[in-house]
Amino acid sequence: MSEYFSHAHLIQLKSSEGRILRNVFYHNWINKTTANDRFEFLDKLELQFDGHTVVITVPETDEAGLILADDFDGEKYKLQLLHEFGGKIDIRTDNMNSNILWEPSIGKKLLVMGVVHEGDNVYSNSSILLDFGNEKLEVRPGVDGVIIEPYEE
Repeated sequence: MSEYFSHAHLIQLKSSEGRILRNVFYHNWINKTTANDRFEFLDKLELQFDGHTVVITVPETDEAGLILADDFDGEKYKLQLLHEFGGKIDIRTDNMNSNILWEPSIGKKLLVMGVVHEGDNVYSNSSILLDFGNEKLEVRPGVDGVIIEPYEE
């Protein structure tokens, strides 16, 4: 894994520009090993635009940065985790369209899918800026998953 987006992932990200955001889904990873102490974090952020979907996640290794999940299928992923971990790990999918963070951007055109250009035709995977005009959100990796916050200039 690299600290930069691959060329294919960069094209996938940038092809979201000019499209209308239709739906936002959070795929939350839930560890139910200890009944009274569930551990949960945002594993995948799914952005559905008109005719185009982007799923942003973090690597399952210790490496930092954001990556895209190619050909992500939420139901298959959930079944895989349930089988692999005997029901101790689950995925919950939440539609975030009515969430205070996302509601102002639903139905709006994504003007810029911003990534940091570091020269020599490489782009850092340390963060992504979603610019909807009046609404700007930053997506970045956290210790245990994906973090989304209003962008502070």
